[in-house]
Amino acid sequence: MKKYIFNLSLIITIMAATTGHSFEIKDYEKKIKTGYNITSVTEKVSRDALEKNLRDFVASGRPSRFVGSPGHQKALNYLEEKLKTFKSKGVSFKISEFSPNIARAGLFYADDFKKEVVAKISPTDPNYDHWKGFTLSMMKTLDSVKDKKGYNLIWEKIGATKPDEVIILGANYDTLLNDPKTMKVDSTGAMPGADNNGTGVAALLSMIEILDKLDLPKTVRIVFFDFEELGFSGSHDYVEKLKADSGTQKILGYINLVMLGNDSKREDKDKKLNNMKLYLRAPGEKGAEDDLKLTTMITDNGKRLYNQIDFKPEANSMNSSSHISFWEAGIPAICLSQNWETDFNPRFHTPSDIVETLNINTYTNAFRFITGSVLAWNYDVVK
Repeated sequence: MKKYIFNLSLIITIMAATTGHSFEIKDYEKKIKTGYNITSVTEKVSRDALEKNLRDFVASGRPSRFVGSPGHQKALNYLEEKLKTFKSKGVSFKISEFSPNIARAGLFYADDFKKEVVAKISPTDPNYDHWKGFTLSMMKTLDSVKDKKGYNLIWEKIGATKPDEVIILGANYDTLLNDPKTMKVDSTGAMPGADNNGTGVAALLSMIEILDKLDLPKTVRIVFFDFEELGFSGSHDYVEKLKADSGTQKILGYINLVMLGNDSKREDKDKKLNNMKLYLRAPGEKGAEDDLKLTTMITDNGKRLYNQIDFKPEANSMNSSSHISFWEAGIPAICLSQNWETDFNPRFHTPSDIVETLNINTYTNAFRFITGSVLAWNYDVVK
């Protein structure tokens, strides 16, 4: 009976993954030359369709997408089946298996503790022991998964006229659960990860539904990273392989999507809605000027097409997501996310990070802002 239930669950998951992207983009709509053309195709993905992609992905990995867990494997299967359904000209998909560099990941947490805690917080401050406990717990967790494999999923559509110019976007699909009092990792508890980072994953799946139907000038590559909640190990492995095998390709930049659904006027310190953030390197840091150029292009495109939402640039070198691996490799990179300073999601890394807590209107605005910006970049539409 248990085997039957498991098989039925797997069948339902695969059916959910293989349905969708049923809208049509007519031939004349593919000739994108104006902002109106861009908004027309972007809005082919409705608010309801975007929410369904989010709910389906979160459901696929219940109760947890912690690396090596059954839910993590189910989410991986879901993404694989979903991405295999896109078969237009120039499209490819592959899974990149890797062994995470546990030593490097551990060093990341140790260095972060020295820079952000030892250098800034007194040992007598309760926050010192709080973050020390977190760091030690992360080290212990890393050791517990040292024999696990990671799996990055890579979808790409080759550009028709500028195939060597590559735009990369990414989001992580694994989850983590911390005890809010001790910050210690609980690898067995429920961690649905709707906002973190189901929203990033579902936004990219929805974007692919559009990209798959278009004749793109430039190449677009979308990566779903594994092992990111453990020292950004998936993006690190991806970037290392990219450096070794980029050939004649020119990587134009990387856009990271994480936590795009939390937006509350009541909990926001500024009492605003649709006030998201775009994070880039601080002025004076190596690569900061390239990040700023990418930021200006994305925000200018987005505001022109969808001014209902604002992604305010924050040049503070925020190091809490996958974009830092690209910074380390010298690639222009930005992170589009919630407002970490004034409206941080209090359900971060908790069992309460569920779809019902999210602002789907803001999430839809964010998806359209980002998708529209990427299309304008790809087609060189500036008006």
